[in-house]
Amino acid sequence: MAQSKTKKKIFNMAYGLGAAVVILGALFKIAHFPGGTEMLTIGMIVEAAVFALSAFEPVEEDLDWTNVYPELAGGAAKDKEEANDAQGLLSQKLDDLLQEANLDSEKIGRLSESISNFASAAEGMKPATDAIAASNRSA
Repeated sequence: MAQSKTKKKIFNMAYGLGAAVVILGALFKIAHFPGGTEMLTIGMIVEAAVFALSAFEPVEEDLDWTNVYPELAGGAAKDKEEANDAQGLLSQKLDDLLQEANLDSEKIGRLSESISNFASAAEGMKPATDAIAASNRSA
């Protein structure tokens, strides 16, 4: 595996250097600087050699994404069953917590009513706070 990484690094370096020489050779040709023809020739030969050698590289195997996403292999039904099991477990834990806390539907109803009363009281205070804010602005 380490040899493969070293090989890839060498090929990447050869691609980059070959392309750089080709680009510089093209610049030298366009600007009519001496050596442009030789640089283009060397760069193109390097690029051609690298591409020819890379044609014989073995193809890497694709990752098996079904290990991570089973629905890709038609595993959706299994996932639904697991989700239902998890939902049932969560519901059971919530029921146990409510029972432990000694909360019943009557207490929860009273809590809901208290929250509604608090919201109504807060709404009733709005005109008073608006009046105070208006008097502070005019002062």
